[in-house]
Amino acid sequence: MKRFALLGLMLLSLGLVFAQLSCYDVQYTETAGTDGTYPSPYAGQTITVTGIVTNNTYGTTSSYPTSTKFYISDPGGGPWSGLYIYVFGTGVQVGDQVTCTGPLTEYYGMTELVFQTGVTNVQIVSSGNQVPAPALISTATLSDPAVPANAEMWESCLCKVEDVSVTAVPNNYGEFYVTDGSGAGQIDDACYLYGHNWSGITIGRQWDRIVGIVDYSYNVYGLNPRSDADLYTTSNQDYVVLPDAKLLGNFPNPFAGETTIAFNLKSAQPVNISVYNLKGQKVRTLVDGVKAAQLHNVTFDGKDDNGARLSSGVYFYKMTSGSSVQSHKLVIR
Repeated sequence: MKRFALLGLMLLSLGLVFAQLSCYDVQYTETAGTDGTYPSPYAGQTITVTGIVTNNTYGTTSSYPTSTKFYISDPGGGPWSGLYIYVFGTGVQVGDQVTCTGPLTEYYGMTELVFQTGVTNVQIVSSGNQVPAPALISTATLSDPAVPANAEMWESCLCKVEDVSVTAVPNNYGEFYVTDGSGAGQIDDACYLYGHNWSGITIGRQWDRIVGIVDYSYNVYGLNPRSDADLYTTSNQDYVVLPDAKLLGNFPNPFAGETTIAFNLKSAQPVNISVYNLKGQKVRTLVDGVKAAQLHNVTFDGKDDNGARLSSGVYFYKMTSGSSVQSHKLVIR
């Protein structure tokens, strides 16, 4: 018996016991790190954590324009309830309940579960779950570097600020600042697809509510709206009019193995996405059914409907949704 107990302690010390944790378990701490942030007590260990996906578009770049890195939250929300999952290609959607296993690290003060070959795994348990309601925070929570714990508890959580006005217009990094009277807090566009630019943001511009994910980057906490729908004002609900359905493209392109096609829906609706050869013959149906109002990613493996590998060359894929028909070209190597 002592031998088994000793073995259990050894495994635990090595971070090899994968007890399923909540985001709160992973994030909560009262111990400050040497850099003034508050690292997770599980940093450096391999963990298993479960939660609801609140966003799947964080950190898109020119190299990864349809990034699928994502955030999860405990179902009840609240402080210490969020976690950033730095893993690509999982296909998770907002509202999915997922169980994630992988190494936990602190990346310049940001707690992240990261990819490691043979270790990291993401399992979708269920879909269509309710996303936790955003927690109300003050803009000063984001802006006071002297008290980092005030914002640390909201890191990776879905939050909102209310009755805010612009104090600084967007800079070259897509960051601008707002205040609710308590102090200026940063609003960033890291959850938008690559190439996004803010429009119509001037000093004094007001919103009733801005919702987003709180991140920590370059020693600043910021609130990251997931889309224009997260910036709300009763006096100007047409802040940005989005197309009801938009085909966003695929990455990588050209590709040899798989490519990810992204599309965004403003409302739930029937969608069909199919791949055609240059003769106009349909070779593969990728999507055919009603999809929810959110960003979607679908994987194309370069095979036809019979599972046969398509030959190298140029193809195009078409999305039909209501009266909208959009297409893009793809190249199989």
